[in-house]
Amino acid sequence: MSHRAALILLGLALACGKSDPERPPVAGVPAATAAPVQPAPPAGEAPAVPDERKVLAWLDPDSPAVAYMRLPADLEPEALGELFALPPRALALLRAPLSLESGLAALIGPAAPPPAQWLARDLVVMQPVLARGPYLVRRLQAPRADVEAWLRAGGLDVETVEGLSVWTPGPEAAEVPAGSAPGLAPALVFPWRLVFLADDLLGAFSLTEMGNGLGPLTAARDLPKSELTRTIGEVVAADPGLLLELYVQGAMLHFDLSDDVGVAKLSLRRLVEGDGARSLPRHDAAGIDGEVILQPLGDVGEAAAALEARAPAGAATDVLRDLYKKVAYTQDGPIVRGRLQLAADDLAPLRRGGGG
Repeated sequence: MSHRAALILLGLALACGKSDPERPPVAGVPAATAAPVQPAPPAGEAPAVPDERKVLAWLDPDSPAVAYMRLPADLEPEALGELFALPPRALALLRAPLSLESGLAALIGPAAPPPAQWLARDLVVMQPVLARGPYLVRRLQAPRADVEAWLRAGGLDVETVEGLSVWTPGPEAAEVPAGSAPGLAPALVFPWRLVFLADDLLGAFSLTEMGNGLGPLTAARDLPKSELTRTIGEVVAADPGLLLELYVQGAMLHFDLSDDVGVAKLSLRRLVEGDGARSLPRHDAAGIDGEVILQPLGDVGEAAAALEARAPAGAATDVLRDLYKKVAYTQDGPIVRGRLQLAADDLAPLRRGGGG
């Protein structure tokens, strides 16, 4: 499938999504319950303030796989992606943020607060065409000077490349914080390279990228936006309840289908049941309203039936199996659309350490 054809399909999918077709009921919540629509969140609580959207400016215009996220810290992004039947290539995007956080925690140890406290929840992750791994851009919630001190303590060296400060694990840690991995070279603990794109924006990419690795980020900075990156920016700006917008194009393996899929798109929005006054995206009572769109490259009807019959892989609790069964898949022209609304209590097996 051509790049243009994939973008046309994305446009159709987004247009269909705006029509807000009938959705399956929230698990454990009356069908009449719906995600509240609020024209303007309360002052000081807007979920998509301009600072949060700064990360969108660093989406590579040529990347065929991109995601914007601002999920609550306790949710497991990969588990959500698996629930909504994303193919492995899309799941890799959801896995990257936690991989970065765990690597930073292992590298720095108790010399710094946990990364989840100084890395903001809003981020973009992308898989550029020629890249060996994902690229991330995250906003900082701590002063740059503090973050740089923590990176130095973890054994990272800094150099200026194309006007940007790039931090790379050195051959050995300058200091070995108590609780970190003594005797291991930082590159073994933390196989990432970091770059300050601004005082409050941190990029990350694999140590194995060719050259200096900055190509996708400088392309985002210097080149016009693509139709895809413009669309994602518009969706994020228009939807204050958005928690995740993911889009991947190009033929990709899907473990539940006999044929590849050409497009995968997942949108997650916050859902607060029956209490408009508490409809804030990070409120503990918030559930999730999710929709996945897949374009099978084989028979669409067979794909929809296969997705309806899918179950979680490996050992799983009855609760998680029930959630998989409640995702409603339907054929919609050339695509399969899956919908599910999850009440806050239903998210337990999808939280970190939830044991689903």
